[in-house]
Amino acid sequence: MIKRLTLLSFALAPLAAAADHWFSGAQDVEFTAEGLSTSDILVQSYQLYYSGVEGPWTFEVGVGSNHYDIDYSPVLFGTDEHLSENTETFSVSLTREWSQQWSGTLTLGAYDGYADYRSIWISEFYKQFYGGFPSYYDPDPHGQSVNVNAEWDYLPGSGSATFGLGFGRDEIAPGWSFDSAVGKPEPGRESLDTFSGNILVEQALNPWLKTELALTFRQTSERDPRFGILNTWIAAVGPVAFRLTGGVTSEAPSFDAAYGSAVIEWNFQPQWSARIGYRAYTDNGEIESSGFNALAPPVDSTEIFTNLLWDNGEFAVLAGVGLLDTDYEDLSEDNEFFGNLYRDRQWWTFRLSASYRF
Repeated sequence: MIKRLTLLSFALAPLAAAADHWFSGAQDVEFTAEGLSTSDILVQSYQLYYSGVEGPWTFEVGVGSNHYDIDYSPVLFGTDEHLSENTETFSVSLTREWSQQWSGTLTLGAYDGYADYRSIWISEFYKQFYGGFPSYYDPDPHGQSVNVNAEWDYLPGSGSATFGLGFGRDEIAPGWSFDSAVGKPEPGRESLDTFSGNILVEQALNPWLKTELALTFRQTSERDPRFGILNTWIAAVGPVAFRLTGGVTSEAPSFDAAYGSAVIEWNFQPQWSARIGYRAYTDNGEIESSGFNALAPPVDSTEIFTNLLWDNGEFAVLAGVGLLDTDYEDLSEDNEFFGNLYRDRQWWTFRLSASYRF
């Protein structure tokens, strides 16, 4: 962790110094470190972002690194292993203001490595199961994406609508199964294409109340479309602000999920504010699989979190901590191999970020 913090800190100074000659408008640099920790899994994420404004143009670039440490423990066969993987991320976006009411953004992204800890666990399962066959090979997960957004400020300062389209291609760690016809294991699908769309409407109803409505659509290879709706209400009364969010997601033939959160923010000093919040999520189990038995069962999760922010208008620092609880239903015979992956856990979450505006 210290090594990654040091490398990104050294990258920050020359970036800010060089960018001062590129852009005449406002510039921002932000560094974020996040952690997700339980007894047998540790996930660390580090992100460095920069944005600069020149006339009607806004340029943004982000680089990041995710690190996974997993104590892999099989249920029915195999050996315990300590797994360590890194994933590097990159994004760049360009925004153009066409008028007082319209702007457009193009964003390109890429990553190299596993998308999450679950993919690493499942990949190790197939490696131990089929790794002795000559036809088996190690996966090389990576992906790229492109997104286009158009923002319409139909009531400048109080109402806006954003319309987005995206496409992503992911090379994943495939599931493996034994093909008795050829007498060897064969990989499943290794490439996934995803088309997405979203509409976000933000409206201030009066000086102290605001609402946001988000509609999302995703179409991934060999799956039915997934639709989602998310509604947020934000109210500010003196130094206290409240945020309530609720949403649902559905995908045929049988996936349904619901999400909700409540956050209270207190500005107790001119430069200081504190938050405490609660999140809840539930779904009825996955309908797609990375292999013949890697489906996640239904899950309920809850998180309580708090953070503290200091912001003087130019420099800001935030530190936060949370406790996340995940509760899975019992696995069926089809996916009991993954009992130590899909088991109940309590996670600690950590977040530290710093930003500088100049």
